[in-house]
Amino acid sequence: MRPGGFAFVRLLASRLIRRRGEPPRGATRLGVLGLVGLCLALVGLGLGLRGPIVVAGLWLASLAILVAVLVARLRAMLVVSVLGLALGVASLFVVLGVGSGVERLLVGSLARLNGHAMVNKYGLDFFEYEEVAAGLEADPRVRAASPFVFGVGAIVLVGFHEGAVELNEPVVITIKGIDPERFAGFSAVDELFAVGGLDSLRPADTHTRPGLALGVRLARRLGAKPGDVVRVVVPAEIRQAVDANDGRPRHAEFDVLGLLDTGFAEFDASFVLVHLSAAQAVVYGQRRASGIELELRHARLGAAVPIARELTAELNRPLTEQDRPPLYRSGSWIENSAVITSIRQTKALLALILSLIVVVASGSLVGSLLLMVRRERRHIGVLAALGARSRQLFVAFELVGVAVGGLGSLLGVALGGISLAALGLLRVDLDPAIYMIDHLPVSFVLVDMLVPTGLAILVCAVATGPIAWRVSQTRPLELLR
Repeated sequence: MRPGGFAFVRLLASRLIRRRGEPPRGATRLGVLGLVGLCLALVGLGLGLRGPIVVAGLWLASLAILVAVLVARLRAMLVVSVLGLALGVASLFVVLGVGSGVERLLVGSLARLNGHAMVNKYGLDFFEYEEVAAGLEADPRVRAASPFVFGVGAIVLVGFHEGAVELNEPVVITIKGIDPERFAGFSAVDELFAVGGLDSLRPADTHTRPGLALGVRLARRLGAKPGDVVRVVVPAEIRQAVDANDGRPRHAEFDVLGLLDTGFAEFDASFVLVHLSAAQAVVYGQRRASGIELELRHARLGAAVPIARELTAELNRPLTEQDRPPLYRSGSWIENSAVITSIRQTKALLALILSLIVVVASGSLVGSLLLMVRRERRHIGVLAALGARSRQLFVAFELVGVAVGGLGSLLGVALGGISLAALGLLRVDLDPAIYMIDHLPVSFVLVDMLVPTGLAILVCAVATGPIAWRVSQTRPLELLR
């Protein structure tokens, strides 16, 4: 299309979209009320108010300003279409933002506790874990490598009454032993602790009991607090030790020195963190490790598994060159995380359902365009009689649909961003027993903005196509008749 032809198409599309004449007084009043409400809401936020009234006022004021601008600038028949698209895109953006927030919160909690990937050894004789961890840390892609011991057992609060020991109701727990010095190299470690820190994981000596950190919900279930004594029991069938056939459980007493708040309710209700040496003693009865956790530098979660496989291949290279079976294998909780998979599937399902709102809004656009064609048929006929080409008329009407879709998408993203910010300020509490998290998190992700925006523009372009083609194929005499 020639430059002059494009200018004509752009001018025609602009005339079809923009409102003619002065804006109605109601729109001006609504805009002023919206600005006043927005200023009051911002002042309330500045004063530290985070109540539902302030947050709802912020959202309603933004919506009022949006409606006032649309009524003042656009044709009345297009206002409903743009507003419907904006609300549909905002709804989809909010749902995706909340889903991304939940996923990021859970992934962050799991990554802080388990790293990005791990290296294990075939068999039950991983005694050289210190040398392997040092070799892995030498790789520039690895931020930190920390050996760990993993086990399952039971814990009971130890009480003292008149010199006698009293044991309360036991709770099944997950035990994890780490080396505090190596684990300190992991990022955001301090965020795991609600009380205390890595120094809470005190190793045992001849004069003091070892220390541990309990999940905050587990401590609440036990009625334990820092300074109390607990007993950890590991059955012989779970220890996977060479002497497990004797049937006697192994147990040890610990001082509660710290509390964990991972943000993941399931962990906080059953997780116990102890020193590596203490876990080796009570779980295995020997100085071996379950594996080595890795935190990678500047690595996305999707790239963690391939990097871990490369590192494991380097460890196994001397053996494979001698045609011997490999000793080490890599893995990651990312590959088999049912929680993350369910979150992503739920996001996809909700996005599919809420995309119907955008489709319904595009239906109102079709009705608006048909009404526009009926009202402007004489003007279209005059343009066609004066030499406007069918291609120019088609592109002009198609541009109207794309412009409505783009405008509705931008306004929807803005309204959705305000809604996400309002949810973040409001901090909606959830039941951790059901949702595994104690509040509704939100996250602003670029993909979550692009998906509803692209969907709205695509649906509007497709819906406008048949109308634009019909206008371009109509003869001038039929339009002027």
